[in-house]
Amino acid sequence: MRYPPEPWHMQGTVVLSVFRVPRRLVPDDHLPVGARVITLAGNAFVAVAFVSYEPGSVLTYEELLVAVPVWDRGAVAVSVPQIWVDSEASRLGGRELWAIPKLLARFGEGSSIAGVAVTGGVSLPGRWRFAGPTAQRLDGREVRAHAAMSGRARLVRAGWMFPTGGPLGYLTGRTPLVSVAMDDMRLTFGQDPQAP
Repeated sequence: MRYPPEPWHMQGTVVLSVFRVPRRLVPDDHLPVGARVITLAGNAFVAVAFVSYEPGSVLTYEELLVAVPVWDRGAVAVSVPQIWVDSEASRLGGRELWAIPKLLARFGEGSSIAGVAVTGGVSLPGRWRFAGPTAQRLDGREVRAHAAMSGRARLVRAGWMFPTGGPLGYLTGRTPLVSVAMDDMRLTFGQDPQAP
């Protein structure tokens, strides 16, 4: 197989910031039929995350993603409209297993997509856990899966740089509502066995 079978068990670090943006700026061709982006006063909440998956994961690579909360089949889910990885196996697996629109990219200085610098940090007590469904559509195929993540969280200051002409240019100049770094992050991602 060109990529590991699901579910994928991953570990590493993540930096995540939440932005408020006008709903009209958020792509929606990734949404299953009937799903809708959750909004407040015409705005959507967009999470941008840079993730480093480290040894101990089924694949080791780096990833930049955009995720939005959506209402799908009577419940809150997460959908990913934009995502880049530096691993061909991850790109193929994400697209073929879960209809996640992964594209290949190189990260680092001079990236045409985004850059982030993290400063400060206030540790939050305990180990934080998040779990829930994902909802995706790609090339006419709908897939619903399940994600479960845990880790040690810190509130940080994240300075994001989004080139104006790049695919995340709609975030240029926007200040995050909140930014969190997560260490010793563990993620399990795979098909929801209860999904049809």
